[in-house]
Amino acid sequence: MKKINFIFGIHNHQPTGNFDFVFESAFEKSYKPIIDTLEKFEDIHMTFHFSGCLLEWIEENKPNYIDRIAKLVETGNMEILSGGFYEPVLAMLPDRDKIAQIEKLNHYIEDRFNYKPRGLWLTERVWEPGLAKPIVQAGIKYVTVDDYHFLGAGLQQDQLDGAFITEEQGYSLWIYPINQNLRYTIPFEEPQESIDLLQKYASEDGDKCIVMADDGEKFGVWPGTHKVVFKEKWLEKFFTALQENQDWIKTKTFGEYYDHHSPIGRIYLPTASYFEMSEWTLPAESGEKFEEYTEKFKDEEIFEDIKPFYKGGMWRNFLYIYDESNWMQKKYLYLTNKLENLKKNNPSIEKDEKFVKAREHVWRGTCNCAYWHGLFGGLYLPHLRHAIYSELIKAQKIIINEFDNKKFSINTTDIDKDGKPEILVESVSQNLFFAIRPHNGGYLEEMDLIDKSYNILDTLRRYKEAYHKKVKDAPTESSEGESIHNSVRAKEKGLENYLKYDRQPRKMLHDHFISESVTVEQFKKCDYFEESDFLNGDYDYKIDKRRRTITLERNGWVNWQRFKIKKQLKFTKSKVLINYILENRGDGNNRFRFGPEFNFAMLGGDAPDRYYESSDIELQKKALNTTSVEHDINALAVVNEFDGFKININSKIPASYFRFPIETVSLSEDGFERVYQSSVIVPFISLTLSPGEKKELVFELDIKGI
Repeated sequence: MKKINFIFGIHNHQPTGNFDFVFESAFEKSYKPIIDTLEKFEDIHMTFHFSGCLLEWIEENKPNYIDRIAKLVETGNMEILSGGFYEPVLAMLPDRDKIAQIEKLNHYIEDRFNYKPRGLWLTERVWEPGLAKPIVQAGIKYVTVDDYHFLGAGLQQDQLDGAFITEEQGYSLWIYPINQNLRYTIPFEEPQESIDLLQKYASEDGDKCIVMADDGEKFGVWPGTHKVVFKEKWLEKFFTALQENQDWIKTKTFGEYYDHHSPIGRIYLPTASYFEMSEWTLPAESGEKFEEYTEKFKDEEIFEDIKPFYKGGMWRNFLYIYDESNWMQKKYLYLTNKLENLKKNNPSIEKDEKFVKAREHVWRGTCNCAYWHGLFGGLYLPHLRHAIYSELIKAQKIIINEFDNKKFSINTTDIDKDGKPEILVESVSQNLFFAIRPHNGGYLEEMDLIDKSYNILDTLRRYKEAYHKKVKDAPTESSEGESIHNSVRAKEKGLENYLKYDRQPRKMLHDHFISESVTVEQFKKCDYFEESDFLNGDYDYKIDKRRRTITLERNGWVNWQRFKIKKQLKFTKSKVLINYILENRGDGNNRFRFGPEFNFAMLGGDAPDRYYESSDIELQKKALNTTSVEHDINALAVVNEFDGFKININSKIPASYFRFPIETVSLSEDGFERVYQSSVIVPFISLTLSPGEKKELVFELDIKGI
């Protein structure tokens, strides 16, 4: 009789900073009922991976579940895979952090489950050839990735029925291919469909194995799947089918197959992830073309033939496409390298309790979900980015207070690795951190309230996405139990009206020059002409550490006439004074409206505990997701009662304060959705300067705890 070994793997994860009710819902809809079902079938063997973020929540909130897992491990029904503890994409970490995070989860699994893990779940299956060495150095024997990786190496689909072995600098690692056909049928087709697929791979010697390993959330959390998988008992029916066919289908763990079989042969895989990721990593225009050709090839029934040679982008492209993602990752590198330098100068510091705590915060800041975007909200979800920054800022606070021993510092470094230096301002007395980009408009990239672990400028610009062309025609309902790869709905009508795209990052101190005729709605939609070249221009800079000032200057043009801006930032206790000197260097009068842009990421556009207020007038609209113009006032503030602070923008000259929300349209597993990202305030002042005339404007950022 022909036989086949079947490895069924489940990966369960919830990111750092996700809402508690999301953890709870995923547990009740997916994680718990999967185990409830598995416990009924003593002959079924499975492999599970739980991210460290999820394990910590389970241990605190559902400790009995840990005991149930341990029992299944003890009986041999379950294998536990390791991985980076906080579910990072390993490729974005230095090797020392790769190894350390894997070892941390190894130790956790040994302590909690009395089991020494030998396998690793590779986050988002992001593979790069150099990963083999640090993975093996962390004590791992095997990993699993998609069959797409192997097709890209020149293998054929019918050759992917076992494990392979690769090496890097002599460090050998087994790699199992995940079968995409099974990944798409489970649990979206009747169980027999998957049984029939397995039968195609069965052999007389029974040496082959087929792997299906995927997200646990597709079994209960994805739209409609809880009803199909558990209420209609898809999973129980599938396990029953496996059990009824156990004379030829042998359910195995990765470890069981590793112990009793040999690899097919040596392989060297290219940089890759699963096929869908290769599309998501492309910029919008390229992504649209990629999808068009994919559909064309499918219609012509040649897609499967050309798929091995048909490649999109790689995961690191997200650091190129999204400046916000790159900055987060480089902020992490900046801090982990600081800790490494401290250790090099004082090796014993590694045992210091404060050092260990800072390193934990840094590692927590590597959770992958907030760094990228595809089918899931990811980077577009403000609370996930906030959680990353919160952890990184907590680490930074310890480093500044305990190890740097500097009350105030201004330094330059190329933190984002674009070949140009940024100016970093750190203040213990003010509990503030600023990062300024002199070469990209002289704007503030990051503004941290260190004692609140809060980055005010954790914003996201409105990017064009390849899927935006589908928004207008998307239905508002989705089919139950259908794969989210095939079903996309709009969570509200009229989302196409919000498809506006920003010309620059939504940060602080972008210098705007506009005509008198531009309305707040036009400005909000970027439906106007910027009457200068200062928005993204390069500024020269000077630093006066003694006076705690940074001066930025640039010669450019306004209304096609020569013009100069000099802006000086002075850092005082709880305030930032911003002094502008505008100079008309042209030959004629120059009339314009000028305003510096301020952005505030408040994590809630209509939350009652976050709102606008003004000491000059009673505002008619206070919600942060409202659009308005307040004329002839000197002050407008954003208040965040939830996190306990208020930031007031004061202008010495009365101004017309434009204010409006930045709302993105993105894709999640539930469909297209509108997400509040930040609130914009621009105090515009109308001016006419004669040739050679200068005008001084003073603004003040006043930061107060409440």
